[in-house]
Amino acid sequence: MSDWEVVLKNNYEQLVGYLVAYVPQIIGALVLLLIGWLIAFLFGRLTLTLVSFTGKLLNRAGNALSLNKSVSIKPQHAKIISRTVFWLIMIFFFAASLSSLGIEFIATWLRELLGYLPNVLAGIVIVVGGFLIGNVAKTMAEAAASSTGIKYSTRIGILTKWMIVGIAIVVGIEQLGMNIQFITTLIIVEVAIFSFGIALAYGLGSKELVKNLVGSRQAGKHLHIGEYIQIGEYRGKVLGFLQTSLELETENGRVLIPAKIYNELPCEILLFNETDNDEKIASQKAPR
Repeated sequence: MSDWEVVLKNNYEQLVGYLVAYVPQIIGALVLLLIGWLIAFLFGRLTLTLVSFTGKLLNRAGNALSLNKSVSIKPQHAKIISRTVFWLIMIFFFAASLSSLGIEFIATWLRELLGYLPNVLAGIVIVVGGFLIGNVAKTMAEAAASSTGIKYSTRIGILTKWMIVGIAIVVGIEQLGMNIQFITTLIIVEVAIFSFGIALAYGLGSKELVKNLVGSRQAGKHLHIGEYIQIGEYRGKVLGFLQTSLELETENGRVLIPAKIYNELPCEILLFNETDNDEKIASQKAPR
C-alpha cells in the first residue's frame, strides 16, 4: 500500500471516528431544537391569544369611554408580539444546542444577547405604552378643548399625544443603558415651559368664557323663563339660559346677550298688566 493510500485511510478513519463520537451530540442538539421549537410555538400561540384578548378588553373599555379608536390593539401588532416571543425562546435553545456541540463562541454571544434582551423588551413595552396612553390623552384633550370652544382642538390633541410619546421614547432609550441625561433634562424643561405657556394662554383666553359661564348660572338661579327684564340696553322676555349667554325676545326679535352682563349691570324685572299691557317697573334689582 502506497503512502498516500495510508494517509487517505487514516484520515477516513479519523473522520468516521469523529462522526461516531459526535453523533450523540448532534442528535442531542437536534432534539433540543425540536423541543425548543415546540415550546416556542406553544408560547407564541399563548401570547397571541392573550394579546388578542387584551385588545378586546381595551376595545370594550374604549367603547364605554368613547375612546375605542385610541386604545385598540391591531391584529398585526399581536402577531408581531407573538413572533417576538417565539424567536426569543428559539434563540435560547439555539444557544443551548451550540453549547452542547462545543461551539462556545457563538453560544456565548447568544447568551449575552439573551441577557441584554430584557432591557430591550422593557424599552419596547415603555414606548408602546406611551403610544397607547398618548392616544387616550389625545382623545381626551380634543374632547376637553372642543367642549370649551377652542378652535384648534385637533392640533392640541396631536401635540399632547406626541409629548407623551416623546417622553416614553426617552425613557425607553434610557432603559437600554444609554446615557442621555442631557436630552432628558432638555425635554423635561421644554415640556414644563410648554405646559406653563399653554396653561397661561388657556387661563387668559378663557377669562371671558368663565365670566359668561358664571353669569349664565347665576341668571338661571334668580330669573325665570317668561319673565320680562331690562338689563343694560336690552329689554325683553327671557326665553332661555344657554351655556354662555341669555336668550331674550325683544321688539326687534330674538337676541343672545353675553351672560356676564347679568353680573356686571343692574337687572330689572318688569311687571306687565295682563289687560292693558301697561308696563309697571318694579325697580328691583335681581338678587345675586
